[in-house]
Amino acid sequence: MMTRDTTRFDSLEDAGPLSASGLLARRFRLWRGTDGRRQVYSVYAAEEAPDYPAAVAIAVRMEGTRRIPVWAGPAGAKARSAAMATGAQEIHLRVLPDAESGTLAPM
Repeated sequence: MMTRDTTRFDSLEDAGPLSASGLLARRFRLWRGTDGRRQVYSVYAAEEAPDYPAAVAIAVRMEGTRRIPVWAGPAGAKARSAAMATGAQEIHLRVLPDAESGTLAPM
């Protein structure tokens, strides 16, 4: 049963690491949502995920080299509890911007 602060995680698709190797590959992960756009998430061990107030969390269980989303919702204690309850080893976080900033342009 889904609560109102939990998003659908069955529609999330792991789009791979941010880069092919090195620190970026271990620290950041791309996820694709229902809109088809890729979004960058920071990767944390489940027990070490920080309490960012404006962040979306995905609890992720590892199956071999595959990452399976098992819960999605707000960051913090709820995410860590969900990770523990579902056997997730990682929590992936995306900090949400206060407002749309538009595209970046050279100055």
